[in-house]
Amino acid sequence: MKKTLRFTALVAVMALAFAACDKPDKPNGNGDSQGNNDPKERVIVYTVGQSENRQTLETEGDWDALLDVLCTQAQNGQTVTFYNMSQTTYLQDKGSGGTKAAKTFSTTDRDAMKAWMKEREKEGLTVVVTYNNGTWNGTAYATAPPADTSVDIIGTWHFICSVVSNVDPNGALTSDLYVPEDGGGSMYYTFYDDGTVTLTFNGMDGSTATDSSTWTLSSDGKLSSELLPDGGGSWDVNWLTDNTMIISRAALGTEEGDYFYQLQFERE
Repeated sequence: MKKTLRFTALVAVMALAFAACDKPDKPNGNGDSQGNNDPKERVIVYTVGQSENRQTLETEGDWDALLDVLCTQAQNGQTVTFYNMSQTTYLQDKGSGGTKAAKTFSTTDRDAMKAWMKEREKEGLTVVVTYNNGTWNGTAYATAPPADTSVDIIGTWHFICSVVSNVDPNGALTSDLYVPEDGGGSMYYTFYDDGTVTLTFNGMDGSTATDSSTWTLSSDGKLSSELLPDGGGSWDVNWLTDNTMIISRAALGTEEGDYFYQLQFERE
């Protein structure tokens, strides 16, 4: 059975779905150890040219090795882009959200380039690296440039999961994961080029609830819609390809500390 719900009703359904994320209960280690083989898991999504890949890294040594590969690919003429999907990695390093200002860097020194890439990853930024005439060039940003994202957002996206992380007033970090399919349902967002968006919620009983609203992309690249979780608001577009979209936002200074929300989508 298919029926259309009013926005308020659909938001109530989503609020229940996200309730499990409001109180993260999975503590993580502080990840401060600098040993090359010490455990520190990262999930890195990256593109080399037009090819998108995802790799789970277990140690600092694994991370260093991947950075070497990415530098070599850039040196071979490819544009390389990467983003750390594991919020807990950079929140452990900083205790708060990464910087919002875009950063650039150029060097002929491979080790200096790798060091810069590591620092930007610690800040939770997306990094783009190219190589030209003996020089590596890097750009890092929290929100993708609007010119690169407005057209690419259009289409239908399967909402895969939400990660909610909390840094409490004492600096302790906890994290929780919500996956719609774990409850037997599924959620899809369809963004249209006329600025409207439709959210479809498929229930485990075969029912379908839908609602529509609008979406905008600001001049500084923030995606906004009242249909997005956590009260809608504005979200940084951290990663956007033909296959994957990752957006995030922060709620800072609450009584329980700072909250960081990340949503992951796959294109249909």
